Amino acid sequence: MKTKFNQINAKWAIVSAMALGSAGLSAISYAATATGTMTVSTTVAMSCTISAGAMTFASYDPTAGGAVDGTATIQSTCSKGGAAIITMGQGSNASAGSTPAAPVRQMSNGDARLAYDIYSDADRSAAIGDTAETGLAVTGTGGAFGTAVYGRIPAGQAVGVGSFSDQVLIVVTF
Repeated sequence: MKTKFNQINAKWAIVSAMALGSAGLSAISYAATATGTMTVSTTVAMSCTISAGAMTFASYDPTAGGAVDGTATIQSTCSKGGAAIITMGQGSNASAGSTPAAPVRQMSNGDARLAYDIYSDADRSAAIGDTAETGLAVTGTGGAFGTAVYGRIPAGQAVGVGSFSDQVLIVVTF
């Protein structure tokens, strides 16, 4: 019986040694490590979008002797911190003496014309043109922002009755 017990113990010892030995062979072990760095970078591009609401003036009365004022808002979205210039074209019905720096805008009703101006300030002293010098400087916020523009139809224009309109191109340069 003692021999049988020793044989069983010997078998268990062999099986245990084989199991432990094979476990040691299948385990992954690392003896050392190394480190490094990875550079991650990008460039944020300057980008803008632009749109404008209509500038609708109150009715113009050529016999009243007073100018008619209006306002509109130009909506733009530009990359945060980026500089841009908003310019405005001369309009579809510009007068013969109109230039990009000093636009002479006119609304039309058929062949009839009604002069008007667009300004960057509420005092209506700084006309907005189609050059960097006569445009509106803006700095992007990363979100949408509104820029007010101010219109005026000068008094004393002898025009007939009717609806007058014009189309003015707005451009944001960045």
